Order: sequence, then structure tokens, then C-alpha cells
Amino acid sequence: MKNDDAPIRYAERGPDGKYLPPFPYDPVKLTEQTRKVVCRTFNGIPMRKYTEFYGVGVYGGIATAYSVGCNYRCVFCWVDWSRDWPEKYGVFYSPAEVYGKLRKIMREMAFRRARISGAEPTLCPAHLIGVLDLVHQDAKDFDLFVIESNGVVLATEDGLAERIAQYASRRGSTVGHVRLSIRGGLPEPFVEKTGCAPEYLDLPFEAAQRLWDAGASFHVAVVVDPRFTPAEEKTAIYDRLSSISPEIRRGVEEEFLDPYPHALVRLRAIGREDVTGEEISRRERRALGGRPDI
Repeated sequence: MKNDDAPIRYAERGPDGKYLPPFPYDPVKLTEQTRKVVCRTFNGIPMRKYTEFYGVGVYGGIATAYSVGCNYRCVFCWVDWSRDWPEKYGVFYSPAEVYGKLRKIMREMAFRRARISGAEPTLCPAHLIGVLDLVHQDAKDFDLFVIESNGVVLATEDGLAERIAQYASRRGSTVGHVRLSIRGGLPEPFVEKTGCAPEYLDLPFEAAQRLWDAGASFHVAVVVDPRFTPAEEKTAIYDRLSSISPEIRRGVEEEFLDPYPHALVRLRAIGREDVTGEEISRRERRALGGRPDI
């Protein structure tokens, strides 16, 4: 009997070459499961789990809040084991605490940009809006505040795109911006890459439509690495984006993947030795050694 509440870690293939249960999974159900672990309200304050805060050179230098918990299980994901075992990692922080840590990094490193990364920022909407509101109050100190999302929550929760657009508007003087990742455009490769059931293929495109209609500032990132995205799928993705607006298509960020240690473990678990190589590298071995007990 299938246990709908069973934890979903990362994809593995069986002897028949098919993904083992609980894959493919329902990302909307996984959203609700993960929220129970990474979102909390304490004395009326919306809290969220994070593992660390640091500065990094992407986006021209940006302070980063590394959040816990995602509703996708992409096979090439670079995020550490906090994605797959959110119950074992992280500490709860309030919006004010997150904001304070980001501002401290910005001052120390002379940055004017910040972001929430590592997982799916929209899993805890009230917490995210709380952070965005604090950023908005001090907008003069920011060039950019980035929200990196896969779009599942944006597509399924009415009004969220509009709320975010208040802080990330392409029509106003705001500093927020959404980086929307679209992982697939055809059912079979979408399932292969994300582990999601094929009927959820449309959700990121629905998120793009909602963000566009809300007047949000955003761009779309597409994995075009030919090891994962065949040419016909890339065309399908671009055609769908163009149908929303040619402007979205023109602004696409194309991604080519550099397998990080945790990605190597995940890719080997589905038999992608064409990417990992036959021999287990020292980096991969270290990541595997740090994996929680299964």
C-alpha cells in the first residue's frame, strides 16, 4: 500500500530502469508535507528554516539566505541534503532575523544585492512577504532582491503572484525580482529531470503567466544543457514562453549544468554515469558520506 505521507528523498531507478516509488510524485502534496517541517508561526510571527547566511559572487556579489525545503526533486540539484531531509537541518528564523543577517553581510562585503536561495522561497509565503516588506522599507539600500522559485506555489496559490508583485514590479520603483526556473517542456523529460508526475508539467508556465499578468519583475531560467534537455523540448519551452509574451522569451537565462557533489550522488542513483563518470570522485564520496541514514 502506498503511504502518501512517506518522505520523498531523491530519485533512484530499479532493475527495470523505472523510478522507484514514491517517484513520480505530486509536487503539490510535497509542498504541504514540506511546509509542516520548514514553516512555523511563533507568537504570530511567520518563521522559516535556514541553514546558513553568506555572501557569494554571482549576480555581481550578493548576500544569500540559504533556506531549507523544496517541492521538487530535480536529479541535477546542487543543494545539500537539507533538500531531501528537511527535518534534520536548519534553524527557524523570523523575517526580521533573516533581514538582519542579510544586511550584516551586505555591510561587511559592500554588497547592494541579496536573495533567498537554496530551496523554494515560496513554501512559507507569509514569511517571504515579511522579508520582502522589510527590504521594501529600505529599498534605497538595495539594487536587487532575488527570489528564486520553481513556480509550483505561484501557480497553485491564488493571489501570491500579485502580493509578490507589490515588492517586485516591472512597472514601479521596487527592487524585488523573481528568477523562475522552468525544468521541462515535454512530459517524459520533465519527469526524468524533476521526478514529478507528468500532469504537473504546466505549473511553471502557469506561474509565468500569473507573474506576467500581475506586472511582476521576473525572468525565466531554462536548463538547455543537451545532456538533460533535447532540442525539441527546448523549442517547446520557448514556444510556450513566447505565447505568454515574446519579452519573456527574449529574457531567458540559459543554464548549463556543472554537477556539484550532491548532484553527482543523485545522478548516479538514476544511472547517469554519462554525467558522473564510472568512478566515484572524492567530492561525490564526501557528499555520500554526509548523507543522513536512510
